[in-house]
Amino acid sequence: MKSIFITLSLILFVSCAKKEDADINKIVSDAYPNVSIESLKKIDENFHEIIINNQIYYATNDGKYLIVGSVIDLDTKESITENTKMEQRLKVINSIDQSYQVIYKPDKTDYVLTIFTDASCPYCQKLHNELSGLLENNIEVRYVLFSRNGKDVDAYGQLVSAWCADNRVEAIDSIFQGDLIDDNATCINPLDRNFEYASALSVEGTPTIFLEDGRIIPGYQSYEKILAFIKN
Repeated sequence: MKSIFITLSLILFVSCAKKEDADINKIVSDAYPNVSIESLKKIDENFHEIIINNQIYYATNDGKYLIVGSVIDLDTKESITENTKMEQRLKVINSIDQSYQVIYKPDKTDYVLTIFTDASCPYCQKLHNELSGLLENNIEVRYVLFSRNGKDVDAYGQLVSAWCADNRVEAIDSIFQGDLIDDNATCINPLDRNFEYASALSVEGTPTIFLEDGRIIPGYQSYEKILAFIKN
């Protein structure tokens, strides 16, 4: 039997099912007919994990309680909730077509980072200065251009212009070197779609770094610290 620790933030009464294996899907659907269950997974003899509208919940196997909170396996010291979140992030990250990203490729790629970056973000500029260290360590960097303050700001126009440039890598380099580029350029671009990706990934600021396994590094880190995260 696994030892489970749950940090509770809310408990919702679901039903008074008998103390036996319950059809969790049916119980939740009956209690909340307008809810669509995206995923249902049994954790152990006590709990099921349920994903509803991309949010993670836990249901007791007797069908009595629906729980919001973080679940930690005390035997392995792993967060079951965080592992599921990593899987969710990977689905979104892997759905972002490479043609929608500005990619910095090393001579040999051993690892890939996906980074949401913004033209008006000083810490994005600082992280950009770490790219040489990442590339030298065979780490490919894929930028997702994301105007964190929306469309009605100069940074949005700069990102669109960078995307529409003949050489996107050089255009992004210029922006992070402090050079303004022609912000009248227009073309079909992924900037609006990137807002949707950012929302799905709960990106609230830039830079936000996603590792290959779905882990997240919020904010600026030196390339040495990023390497340590990767190896951990």
